[in-house]
Amino acid sequence: MAYERTLDLNSDAFRGEAYRHYAALRQASPVFFSQAEGQLPMWYVTGAREVEEVLLDNERFARDPSRIDAQFAAMLGGEQSIAFLNDHMLNRDGDSHRRLRRLVNKAFTLKAVNALRPRIEQIAETLLEPVRSSGQMDVVGQYAFPLSITVIAELLGVPAQDRDDFRRWSHMIVQQVGHDLSELQRCYNEFAGYMLALIDQRRAQPGDDLVSALAQVEEEGSMLSQSELCSMIALLIIAGHETSASMIANAVHMLVQHPKALARLRDEPALMPGAVEEFLRYDSSVERAMVRFVTRDTELAGQRLLRGQLLIAVVGSANRDEALCANPDTLDITRPACPHMSFGKGTHYCLGASLARQELEIALNTLLRCCPGLQLAVDPGAVRWRYVPNFRGPEALPVCWSVG
Repeated sequence: MAYERTLDLNSDAFRGEAYRHYAALRQASPVFFSQAEGQLPMWYVTGAREVEEVLLDNERFARDPSRIDAQFAAMLGGEQSIAFLNDHMLNRDGDSHRRLRRLVNKAFTLKAVNALRPRIEQIAETLLEPVRSSGQMDVVGQYAFPLSITVIAELLGVPAQDRDDFRRWSHMIVQQVGHDLSELQRCYNEFAGYMLALIDQRRAQPGDDLVSALAQVEEEGSMLSQSELCSMIALLIIAGHETSASMIANAVHMLVQHPKALARLRDEPALMPGAVEEFLRYDSSVERAMVRFVTRDTELAGQRLLRGQLLIAVVGSANRDEALCANPDTLDITRPACPHMSFGKGTHYCLGASLARQELEIALNTLLRCCPGLQLAVDPGAVRWRYVPNFRGPEALPVCWSVG
């Protein structure tokens, strides 16, 4: 395909028809090199088999930049405040990754997540109560983001009055584009400063929350360092609400465009767990896995990749590959289990997958029950997608429903 090397996967034109473009790319070359203007030179992997190969192979495709070059890793770390937010398990491989993951794993077991169900249901009901009689709302701003940020903030023990700050910091950190460097640095400084103060407070006065548990944790003589602890909390906040909020909005966007599926789920809520898996496959909020570094010269799908080059596995494209399931561009809420990759694969499989599934299931069932006749309140073409490099979700999603 002639346009591959200059294709800008972050442009509005691309994002508006992303899945059509991905289908063409998979057919032409499931692994291609892009040198789009203003973007870092990057390998993009779009085929299901190739994406799975990348996600499962931490030897050739590393998350930890220090495996390429220590000075390169230090350069990426930047200022101390940035390093204090990047020293987390997603940027580690092997034993180092497993150590950090083990220290937080207990908070996200299925038993621990199921214990949160009544509170998540209560939060969803509380958010819908003031808007039910109006018959309209923005799903993103009034429901999905408040729900997800409240759940993760309560789990961590972040005071309610500080949650708007977390949302602002998180948005800026994951978006980055559109902000100058001084603005981003100020954001990093504020976020890191808040985290460090919260950690000190929880160490002095532990509570029944995850920050307190992490600040006190010690396993096999291995405690979290200050930067590891700060980064872990920042990661849980950002990943814990950005992806879940966008996934809720994506799922509602799918349902209002598929009224038969919406009606069936409203009448048969027991179908929701299976439908959640289909929503995750069909239009995942995690469109692309985090960047990886090629650790040695290697070959992938006939392409020669060189040590030190950057690579991104496009999960959203892989989930729509016919190699993964039949009729991948059809939304089927009763589809038999399909091995989608929205939570990753292998050692970096999403720690919060169970919580994300539960939030999505509760959010959708509550919305369909409380808001009969749910439909999109704007023309479908008016929905705009957020400019966030790895995530996919609408900027806003106005909906309306029947009242009285």
